[in-house]
Amino acid sequence: MDVEDFDELMRAIQLGDMTVIGNWPGKIMKALAVIADTAHPAYDKFPGAPKGGSKEACLFTSLAIRDFFVAIGHTDATAHGCACYIRATGLDGKDVWSVGIGKPNEFSKEGKFNGHAVCTVPSLKLMIDATLYPAIRPQWNGAISGMIAVPYGPPMTDQSFFDRYPFAGAEVYAEGRRVNIIWTDRPELRWKRSIDFERTPRRRAVTRALIEQFGDWRDA
Repeated sequence: MDVEDFDELMRAIQLGDMTVIGNWPGKIMKALAVIADTAHPAYDKFPGAPKGGSKEACLFTSLAIRDFFVAIGHTDATAHGCACYIRATGLDGKDVWSVGIGKPNEFSKEGKFNGHAVCTVPSLKLMIDATLYPAIRPQWNGAISGMIAVPYGPPMTDQSFFDRYPFAGAEVYAEGRRVNIIWTDRPELRWKRSIDFERTPRRRAVTRALIEQFGDWRDA
């Protein structure tokens, strides 16, 4: 891959709360715009849903997005148990702040999914993390939003995080900050045993809202 191709691949745009990195076909851009616009509000509209709860429910939200991608023809979409690491450095290269989500060996909380999860679509080489909201910090200077879509595949690094090697990553800049975000595998997470794996009426409602908002992909 030459420099021009890499620059094109890593181009970022903002769709509401979703940062989109990469050059995706019209159908996929429409799907990402629908997720950014509809996923969390659809959760909030469901009777009895705690407002904003989906922004912290990584497995629930990833599975709803997985169901949406399957419905629009990408049947290899799946949830992916992982950990996420975000690190900000200044222009001088010095560390400013870092945050980890779903780190291995953290204290388990009963009734909680003790890890992190994203949606991956291997055939598209696409990964979507729609629940970064709890990791937003002022030290990012706005470089990280609540949702992000990035190319799915090992980033250009040989560095490990939490003794795991990354399967996706991105680097973004904002106001004197360079912010790296890395996702590492956690194959030991038994996410199919989680209560969020059940296709509940609430999850069906979120997926249905995404499908209805998406409509015909040829309109993209």
